[in-house]
Amino acid sequence: MVGFSHQIQVRHIVVDKPEVAELLKSTINEVKTATGRVKMLMRLAEKYSLCPSKEDGGNLGWIVLAEDDPRKKAPDPVLENRELEDLIRDAVKKMLINRGELYGPVETKQGHHLLIISNEFGAERSTEFTGSAL
Repeated sequence: MVGFSHQIQVRHIVVDKPEVAELLKSTINEVKTATGRVKMLMRLAEKYSLCPSKEDGGNLGWIVLAEDDPRKKAPDPVLENRELEDLIRDAVKKMLINRGELYGPVETKQGHHLLIISNEFGAERSTEFTGSAL
């Protein structure tokens, strides 16, 4: 399938204390809908996150999980925090993170992160970077 790509848009909140992450997690999980949880995370990120992404509702950008470009053998890194990107890719591979469901907290050198997939683009979820689909 020419033009195939599977991507996820990830948003997060990063804080310095695990207790704060757990409190934010319980606040977000009180929201019943996936869209509502994304919006709540965005509002809380703007207020509490330590990451500059807080200015855009905790938006980390789009991570490509699979595409049909035969020249691509490995994923291009997207995040400055490679440790966090590796955690996200691993969670996707293990089906631990899903659109609209909060994941975490997970810890990196940057702090304690709560993650959510706010958007997903592509017909079928791929659990790992596949490189060429041709």
